[in-house]
Amino acid sequence: MPFKLILKFLLPAFLLLVLCIQCIIIFLPDISKHIVQSSLGPLPGNQSLDFTVSRLGVNHTQISDLSFGEDLHLDTIRFTYHMDTKNIISVETLVISGLNVTLHLDGKKRIRVSGFSFPPDKDKNKDKDVDHSDPVFDFNIHAFESYFAYLPEHIVLKNSTIFIETGKDRLCIPVEADVQLDRKKFLADMKLSIHPMNQKITVGATVDFLQGPVQMKISAERLYPEMLLAMVPGGNQALCNFGGPVNFAIETKDFSTFYFELNDLGLKPDPHLNINFPKISGVLSSDKTAMALKAGGPVQIRSPGIDLGPFKFEILSQIASGTVDQFSLTLQNEITQTWNITPKRIALSLPTVDFSDQVQLVDPQFRLFVSGNLDHQTGKLTFSGTGLKSFKNKEANHTDVLDISGLQVNTEFDGNFGRPESLKHIKFDTLVDKIAFQKDKKDKGIRATGIYFELPVTYPFKNIKNFGRAGTKKIILHDKIAPAVSAKVVQTSDLAMDIIGKMDHTGFPGLEIDFSARAGFDSAMNPFAKVQTTTNQFSINQNTLIPFIPGISGIDDLKFDISAKADFSYANQKIESSADIQVSNGILSSVESGISASGISADMHFNDLMVPETLPGQYINIDAFNAGRFNCSNGKIRFRLEDGKSINVENLKFNWCNGIVATEAFRLPLDDNALHLTLYCDRLEMEDLFYQLGAFDAEGGGTLSGRIPVVMKKTEIGFDNGFLFSTPGEGGRIFIRDLDRMLAGIPKNTREFSQLDLAGEALKNFEYKWVKLKLNTHGDTLGVNMQLDGKPVSALPFEYNRNLNSFVRIDAQSPGSNFQGIKLDVNLTLPFNQVIQFGNNLKRIMNP
Repeated sequence: MPFKLILKFLLPAFLLLVLCIQCIIIFLPDISKHIVQSSLGPLPGNQSLDFTVSRLGVNHTQISDLSFGEDLHLDTIRFTYHMDTKNIISVETLVISGLNVTLHLDGKKRIRVSGFSFPPDKDKNKDKDVDHSDPVFDFNIHAFESYFAYLPEHIVLKNSTIFIETGKDRLCIPVEADVQLDRKKFLADMKLSIHPMNQKITVGATVDFLQGPVQMKISAERLYPEMLLAMVPGGNQALCNFGGPVNFAIETKDFSTFYFELNDLGLKPDPHLNINFPKISGVLSSDKTAMALKAGGPVQIRSPGIDLGPFKFEILSQIASGTVDQFSLTLQNEITQTWNITPKRIALSLPTVDFSDQVQLVDPQFRLFVSGNLDHQTGKLTFSGTGLKSFKNKEANHTDVLDISGLQVNTEFDGNFGRPESLKHIKFDTLVDKIAFQKDKKDKGIRATGIYFELPVTYPFKNIKNFGRAGTKKIILHDKIAPAVSAKVVQTSDLAMDIIGKMDHTGFPGLEIDFSARAGFDSAMNPFAKVQTTTNQFSINQNTLIPFIPGISGIDDLKFDISAKADFSYANQKIESSADIQVSNGILSSVESGISASGISADMHFNDLMVPETLPGQYINIDAFNAGRFNCSNGKIRFRLEDGKSINVENLKFNWCNGIVATEAFRLPLDDNALHLTLYCDRLEMEDLFYQLGAFDAEGGGTLSGRIPVVMKKTEIGFDNGFLFSTPGEGGRIFIRDLDRMLAGIPKNTREFSQLDLAGEALKNFEYKWVKLKLNTHGDTLGVNMQLDGKPVSALPFEYNRNLNSFVRIDAQSPGSNFQGIKLDVNLTLPFNQVIQFGNNLKRIMNP
């Protein structure tokens, strides 16, 4: 009975207890939420905190859908805990999943998130009467020292994202974290993984919660910088493209000195230009007032057709108050034997000229040094080499070889490259020991020694007329001629200069060459140059020409007065040139060869000196020319120099034998080296013609006209069926003596002897109606055939002999015979080398 009574009371009580426990289990999450919200009270920024306790257990609890304001959202927080020996709850693991935080970056570079502002708005703190909407924290870690034992030993953050909003742009950065806490030593080991653009950056750190950070390392492997730039507003406007992937690491053990290393960084300022940094290492140290940066490493510059070898760089910088207070940059090349450039393979869009197949710089030394701050920089560029060679490859031989020895280039600048208008001074200084150019192995070429160039420059251009200087001490051509050049140089625009100077030519006494030039780059960065040169009137003689034509030493007298002016221009990879040359008072004579010329003058215009080429209608005038018995005057040669290799003689005209001789056009040289030329003769005086041909000793009047085909092969001259005739309707009288040589070797008392004897006697005083003359050469002899129609002026001492059927000479007692009409046909063979004597001597002069 008592048991039933007890059971009667215990059963309802147990049921009530079970019901209470069930109610507690059901409503405990809401009760817990209420307790937490009541305990926290009003949150900073009046932001609301909302969450759901989705699971509550003895050893674990899970909170879901946590949100704090509009910028912080959390999917789940899961706690794992147990009761220790002191009946204190010890949290083992805290797993945070699905954390989404939105950070707002305003115009003042402050970060705002759910009502918080970092750093705090100092302007608002100045006014104490204003109700601050942004919370300000005065965080003291020691106040939480007693609560450190309640922190979880292991904290995991996964499936989380940080959003950064800057105006209209929104960046998304996935993050993961793993934190191990030592609650007794107040230490935390943290590993944070950031995944921007599906790449991974790892941050590892050890923190002493009482003393501060202990060490940290930030690293990444196979990171593509250009993908990170795409996340940054305006990152697509970078000056050059980055090449990846890269590896980097930043490490510190005291948070005052940071060591960093960056591997395999590539820059592409141009699609065909790669600048690689295999390894950049450095250190960043800081104290309470400033930071110091030191970094350096090798540099590789690669581009098709350009092989410059390795470089190295070093950067030193002092940073104070967030700005660069002082910095220096040094870039120089490593020791290498040669730099090689192949212009035809260059893919860069450079303003190049195809002058060579290969360019080599021997023992190159390059150093660029820049120092200063963000407002002002000074620098110096030095560039040197023992030799710079440019040449063309032709059948395994080098041609058009340009050799520069002892090259030194120095450039100094002062100003702010960020603001070009502030640049104060730029100076170029170049020294060259020797420059030589050789067309081929046989060519002695041209050399220049002692070359210097100095130019002060302002950028942007300021017209301050600050002159520099340029020149060369000596120019040597064919080891003989040595002029010197000196000039003043002045800047005329941002990228152009004027050069005004003079050349003193020691090889030609009295010669002075004045020149002016403008050179630089146009607005499209294409090079241009324009040069004008003029000379005074100077004289040359055989002594000045012997270095060029050694065989001319056989000339007894040679003198010319010459003046010239020339124009050169280069633009759009095209060279244009022209020149005017005046020659006067020319004299040429050689006693040995028997030739002389005087009164030589010319006024020639070249429209292209690179070929070279002249316009049609150029003239060379010769007042008098003599070669043995051959004498002519008033010679005019009208010609055109066509392509540097041939001359088109449009007309050759001169006075000969008091008549006029002209030619048709012909071109030199000819394919077979033989010149076939026709001399068109008009009214040549017969007396003078016979004398110059060496055929007769004649006197008398009358003229001859016709044509004489001339063949000149090498130095041999010949007549091919020349034909001259007297003017129709105009007769005359001729007196020819010294015809006895026609009878030499002919037996007397023969018909042939008698006929020649009669002709010789008749021509001593012969009145002709017409004359025909034929000229032909055979080797070294001249064949002359003369036909005359007329009569002897007086009776001839000849009578007809029936036995010989010919007239024969009689003694002086006989009256002779009077001829009323007679036709004479006379043939003579003369040594032609007596007529033209300078052939062999001409050959010796032109081919020494």
